[in-house]
Amino acid sequence: MKIITRTAAAAMLISLPMALGACGGSDSKPSKADASAGFAKILKSQMGSSGTSDAMTKKIATCVVDKTYDKISAKTLNAMKSGKSDSKGDSKDQTALNNAAKTCAASVVSGS
Repeated sequence: MKIITRTAAAAMLISLPMALGACGGSDSKPSKADASAGFAKILKSQMGSSGTSDAMTKKIATCVVDKTYDKISAKTLNAMKSGKSDSKGDSKDQTALNNAAKTCAASVVSGS
């Protein structure tokens, strides 16, 4: 049962950056902590009742923000910070987010 839950969480995480890759935002980067907290809210709302714990969601969000903070735009980071799944970031950041999501999902699912 845990493997199914973790796999579902990983699948959601991998698809989520596509939702952040569009338009909107600000020129000033939020702190890593603010971006991580908002992104964790987005993940939790996207995963719904998949059984993913708050700790796992926070770990995934922190990992993604840590891996992408210096690579993605302020627009995308502010979209993540908003905590709203309908907030849009910069489409140019999609590759970096996808790569980080895959790495983080594999790391969290494996328990590393």
